[in-house]
Amino acid sequence: MKPIRIPFVLTVVAALVSMAFMPAIAVAASPNIEALQAKPQGTERLSALLVRQGWLPGLHAAEYRLSSLLVLAPSSADAIEQQMARDRAIQNLRLANRNNTALQQVLQRVGAMPVNGRLKLESTDANYLQARPEFDPVLNSTYTVVLPQATNTVTVLSDLGTCVVPHQATASAQAYIEACIGKQSAWKSWLGVERPMDWAWVANPNGTVEQLAVNGWNEQAQGGPAPGSWLWAPSRKVEGEQKQHEAIAGFLATQGEFVQAVQAPQAHSVVAIEQKTLLPEFDEAEPKPLETSEPWYLSSSDWGVVGLLQTPTARMRQAGSYSATFSRTSPYSRYSFMLQPFDWMEAGFRYNSLTNAKFGVSTTNPDQSFKDKNFDVKFRLMQESAHLPELSVGFRDVAGTGLFSGEYVVGSKRVGSVDFSLGIGWGSLGAGGGITNPFKAFGDSFETRPVGFVGGDSGGTVDTNTFFKGPAALFGGAQVQLPWEDWVLKLEVEGNDYQSEPFGNNLEQSTNVNVGLLHRVNDYMDFTLGYERGTEVMVALSFHEKLDTFGTPKLSDPPSPKVNEAPPTGPVSWPAVLEELKQQTGWVATKVQGDEGELKLIIDEADAGYWQYTIDRATAVLHKHAPAEYAWFNYEYQAKGQKVSQHIVDRNLWVRQRTTLLPNAWRDMPATKQRERVKYPYQTLFDNPQSPWKTSVSAGYRQILGGPDGFILYQLSALGNVSYELTESTVASGRVRAALLDNFDKFTYTAPSNLPRVRTFQREYATTSDFTIPNLQLTHYGKLGSDVFYTTYGGLLEDMFAGVGGEVLYRPMNSTVAIGVDVNSVKQRDFEQDFGLRDYQVNTGHATLYWDTGFEDILVKASVGQYLAGDKGATMDLSRVFDNGVKMGAFFTRTNVSAAEFGEGSFDKGVYVTLPFDAFFTQSVAGTANLVFNPLTRDGGAKLSRSVELYDFTQARDPRLLTYTNPAAK
Repeated sequence: MKPIRIPFVLTVVAALVSMAFMPAIAVAASPNIEALQAKPQGTERLSALLVRQGWLPGLHAAEYRLSSLLVLAPSSADAIEQQMARDRAIQNLRLANRNNTALQQVLQRVGAMPVNGRLKLESTDANYLQARPEFDPVLNSTYTVVLPQATNTVTVLSDLGTCVVPHQATASAQAYIEACIGKQSAWKSWLGVERPMDWAWVANPNGTVEQLAVNGWNEQAQGGPAPGSWLWAPSRKVEGEQKQHEAIAGFLATQGEFVQAVQAPQAHSVVAIEQKTLLPEFDEAEPKPLETSEPWYLSSSDWGVVGLLQTPTARMRQAGSYSATFSRTSPYSRYSFMLQPFDWMEAGFRYNSLTNAKFGVSTTNPDQSFKDKNFDVKFRLMQESAHLPELSVGFRDVAGTGLFSGEYVVGSKRVGSVDFSLGIGWGSLGAGGGITNPFKAFGDSFETRPVGFVGGDSGGTVDTNTFFKGPAALFGGAQVQLPWEDWVLKLEVEGNDYQSEPFGNNLEQSTNVNVGLLHRVNDYMDFTLGYERGTEVMVALSFHEKLDTFGTPKLSDPPSPKVNEAPPTGPVSWPAVLEELKQQTGWVATKVQGDEGELKLIIDEADAGYWQYTIDRATAVLHKHAPAEYAWFNYEYQAKGQKVSQHIVDRNLWVRQRTTLLPNAWRDMPATKQRERVKYPYQTLFDNPQSPWKTSVSAGYRQILGGPDGFILYQLSALGNVSYELTESTVASGRVRAALLDNFDKFTYTAPSNLPRVRTFQREYATTSDFTIPNLQLTHYGKLGSDVFYTTYGGLLEDMFAGVGGEVLYRPMNSTVAIGVDVNSVKQRDFEQDFGLRDYQVNTGHATLYWDTGFEDILVKASVGQYLAGDKGATMDLSRVFDNGVKMGAFFTRTNVSAAEFGEGSFDKGVYVTLPFDAFFTQSVAGTANLVFNPLTRDGGAKLSRSVELYDFTQARDPRLLTYTNPAAK
């Protein structure tokens, strides 16, 4: 058995203790290294100490590494936290791996390393720290600052071998591991499992930790470890959770390139101290770096889902991603939009343009090609591991016409630069047959697949009666990363023979082998050129982005006031303060109050792109001007005379977090809290009444996709908005719209309907008049207690309906559950959208449950009630809200209307994405853009579009409100 060789750095005390119970280790003779150590002069900023010592970029001695600087606080709370995290991880790993003697020995040695309380530093550049005091710790006599001499090694810790390996500038983590434990056999290398570990954690000498993929099946483009790094590389046989390995690596990162081995010097002195490095013997084999660290890339298929060309793979993009793909393979053009709400689910919609078929119902565009609308979804069943593939099941055209419906089970396994896929397809993916349907073992009903539109002539239903039935075929292929980073080769064998195509328009196929070449134009766009069916050229353009990390730096926001430790002195000009507050945040404070150490601002109609960012800017303004007597800042948000929510800021903690680097416990403690706080009486310091009039002008855009009159019908318009507060809680508001540019002259088709035409008069409402009044209403707002809100309203409520109604919402502060009820009596408006009314009248309303589940950030919105067409039923809306405020969701409505009565589509459904406006602009902007794909406008399941919904009105009560952040702000 290969002997265990452990390199680590020990203090004298730790070495003496460990000798009593550790087996001896072979240590190669090596000279001691000198490190410089300094103590702060009294209470001193780190930046001041660095300047005083001359430890500055480019000015310190070359043999020392400033980026590896250590600030040690062995008696701090951080040190206790480090020790607890290390000991907990060691204990759990020992219990889970009782029979792994080598691992036990490695963990024993890690447990003997000193706990030094090393601070995590954002930078070691004194100039940077002085400019960013929140990252510049205040040091005292209990701190020690060490400037280590640069080492040129990488230390590998593994249960399969432990070594110190000379650093090479181009070497990857894999190379250091192989130099320590040796290489696997050639056949394992070919299978992409050339190493007995899949993951390693590098603890960099600057204190950061990074997880690395180190095997052929999962490696990614990644840099090599820096000199002085530790590599924690447990073998695949080690049982344990990822967080335990992260804790071990995190502790190793506290050691850096140095561990103090002598008694600390006296305060105010700088001495050269011994920097111990124990170098065990290691294999003579030199680490051989990979020529390139294989990049890996996920791309869209012709159908938009992650895949090859005509066939899907088991792969998934990261949660929060989207892709938009256009592909053309005669006679089909496909426009796909796919979302990745979870790591394990890919879903989206598609328009298929069939240029060999016509809609045939439009008078203005009789040659319009047939547009088929459908939904796809794919679920990951199993993640890839060293020996097992990634496995997914998917459904194509699962809730559309069924013209291209199909199901599949597919596995993908990566071997170095090649990703192989193999699957079984049914429906359109398996029309070529060739194998016996494996589900036939469960009954002969799986032998034949029902034909025709799903749900009869209506389409749109999810008919499980067709799933996995009929002919089945194998499909598969490979994606090959070429030596040039931006080029990928795709090869596949598909299972479709194109002899069961829509409307009997079968296609010629000389081979079922397809080939394509993908070029990465940039980080967000791919272009693919392929040859399919042995007869047709395919072109595809795909755009993709991680929406959950999307954001824009706020370069146009005014600079936030500098935060000084000391509060101001002297008188306060509250008009000037509120004007600066408005410039910094857009907020209007109508009243300033104070009492017993608390300063309170009443904010009218508060809104924000990212609330914590806005509160911080507001607090910077108040701290700049408010006297020291105020230790708390209270922001009370009111809208239409109703108190909606409050945020309380601990001024002292907020200032300390921005003027010094605090211990982790204080650094992570929220200075802003959302809670009800009632203190009476407050003394009014300043009143700032506002005009009851509010006016604005904005642009409007609406579109209709995939109709028989044209793939896209659009209208650009100008919107004029006005409101007047009759009382603090009663508002008259309205909107006018003037059409500026559109192609609605092509809009001539009115869809048939078996129900009252509450929405299918869409054309008539869109084209009858260029000047309309979409909304004109009187609204009263109120509260019943602290947690119950209500509204009553009447007037021209939306484009198509006028009437009266009301809503009541129960929403406790910080609650994950809210319940609302709305009741409305409405009458249909004239097509001109002025003040005329049609004969149709209906009562409509719903009871709605809102539930933030806490699972995968899923928000459930479930409604039951009566819809505009008089049908009764329920609507289910499921969405995920990411940390930057982006929301991905889907909805469907089922009522007592049959699929035949509903018409094409069978029931109402759709998917949507909500994007914060703030993500697109360099200046902070409130509000959201809601992009909805609703394949058809039908009369069944139609809700009244109310201009005010109380759940949105009370968004400041959302318990996650302060967690949404702009990724670009970092």
